Amino acid sequence: MKFLNPVFFIFLPLIALCFWMIIKKKESESVYYSRADELSRWGISSSLPGIFRWLYLAAIMSVFIAGLRPVKGITRKEEVKNARDIFIVMDTSLSMNAVDLKPNRLETAKKEAGEFIKKRAHDRMGLVVFGGGAFIHCPLSFDRKAVLQLVNNIKAGMTLEDGTAIGDGLGVAVKHLAKSESASKIIILLTDGANNRGTISPELASEFAKNIGIKIYAIGVGNRGAAEIPIDHPVFGKVMGRIEDDFNEPLLMKLASDTNGKYYRASSEKSLSEIYGEIDKLEETKILSSSFLEYREYASFFINAAFAFFMAALFLRFAVIRSIP
Repeated sequence: MKFLNPVFFIFLPLIALCFWMIIKKKESESVYYSRADELSRWGISSSLPGIFRWLYLAAIMSVFIAGLRPVKGITRKEEVKNARDIFIVMDTSLSMNAVDLKPNRLETAKKEAGEFIKKRAHDRMGLVVFGGGAFIHCPLSFDRKAVLQLVNNIKAGMTLEDGTAIGDGLGVAVKHLAKSESASKIIILLTDGANNRGTISPELASEFAKNIGIKIYAIGVGNRGAAEIPIDHPVFGKVMGRIEDDFNEPLLMKLASDTNGKYYRASSEKSLSEIYGEIDKLEETKILSSSFLEYREYASFFINAAFAFFMAALFLRFAVIRSIP
């Protein structure tokens, strides 16, 4: 607490004089009444006449403190964030149920995506899911808790169309990033297959991304070669089947290189975690911060208090403690 107008202390002797005069002043008029008990019945006490004096003193003191302009300094931190807008574009085709990554490709991709999102405290994150079609699962948001919840809700086959529409998935993300005013726009593409569905080719979506300055980091999820996948058999129920590796790695490499991004192959949970760690370092968010001191003034509080004390004193003096002519 400090005072912005300390020169007001020169009035302190005058305030002390006012205190002395009000406290020492005695009522010049008095009345004798033989039945004091009758006065008490009406709520009149011998101590009441002195109360309004103390209220006057409180009002004077409040005005004096207000004149000093008491303030309290509040240190605030101002941050200027060089935030990025990042879309995670995740393949949800049924092949993402393959178990070459434990427990399966999709759950591993979701887990590591969640860990990445937790680290991007100052960036806007968004989600796009695709299978045979594509849609935005979460718009760009600073609310990491909400984005993480939506990551957990991703399921294989949720687009209701099987297949791998990489171009459509990229196209949805590019469309939303085109509206962004951020200086840095990024797409992280996770897929385990080749483009075989959709209305937009991956090359065209990549060209659009390049034209508006979007980087694409492409991640191929899964081991090389055939992988086991649980399937529902009409007779034997859930059994393990096999799917062949149909990655189109040259395409994913081209999507990344054309947009100044990078291609990775994730064959384990550990390698996927390391890939996200490298992307995190490559796209580190720099935060410029400065601090300043802000003051909160309390003069108005003491002015209001002085007014309340003064009005209370007047009320007691002329309404409750009435003089007898």
